[in-house]
Amino acid sequence: MKIKVVSLSEENVNDALLVCPPTSSKLRSDINIKKGLEIRKRWLLNLYRKVGLCAKIAYLDNTPVGMIQYSPLHVIPYFKTRRKDVLYIHCIYVKRKVRNRGIGSLLLKSLISEMKKPNRLFERAQCRVLSTTARERYGFTQVSYFKNKGFSEIEGNIDARLIYPLSRTGRKEKLDVPSSEPLHINERGVKIFFNPSCHMCKYMNENIKVNIREVNPTIEIKECNLWTRSKEAIRRGITSVATYINGKPILPMKPSEFWKTIRRYACSNKRRQIEL
Repeated sequence: MKIKVVSLSEENVNDALLVCPPTSSKLRSDINIKKGLEIRKRWLLNLYRKVGLCAKIAYLDNTPVGMIQYSPLHVIPYFKTRRKDVLYIHCIYVKRKVRNRGIGSLLLKSLISEMKKPNRLFERAQCRVLSTTARERYGFTQVSYFKNKGFSEIEGNIDARLIYPLSRTGRKEKLDVPSSEPLHINERGVKIFFNPSCHMCKYMNENIKVNIREVNPTIEIKECNLWTRSKEAIRRGITSVATYINGKPILPMKPSEFWKTIRRYACSNKRRQIEL
């Protein structure tokens, strides 16, 4: 078994996309999965052209089987921070059939080793801290994974609450990212705030639309990219995906609860429209 880790480039960006496609043939052929892959590809390439290295790919016998996506915290537009020495990990993923072989650990170790040296991501200075989300997402185990790898949970914004200091002097590090406190907004209609870093974004958006229109077919629905509509996200106090229905925010939760909440809020909005 030969594993090698390679940095992302414009030539191998498709390999990063191949790492985490859906396992079922039905989902792989879904038009919205394909659209989501294109959205993620554009996001990756734009980030690469802006900051440089922003992902690593693990190959097992020349087949892409794992990847880790990252960027400096201060270039993420929906996070407000003055610090320019923090690297944010968007996600890490290893194909199910090759897990428990140390591939994820190798990706993380490669990233840590690189960030301990002066590099162009921080204008030739040294990164001091790695950060990632502490928000639990149904079906994902990344929070527990990072904690097992030495990340610790601090106070502050849940979407940047796990940290890994890169020096002994950084054990008491704190981040200045404001807390995520989604606000209620005086508005009608639906706004779906999604993150282009995940290829499932378009598939999820369309499922949200279907569930809403089954109970309220005439309501206006808009999709909002967190990276291109960051000012709107900041105004609302959100730093993760969220769905607003009639000004009320709905954050990630267990699927059964999420879909019930989506339909309840959409139905409630319909009743108000009828009353008006």
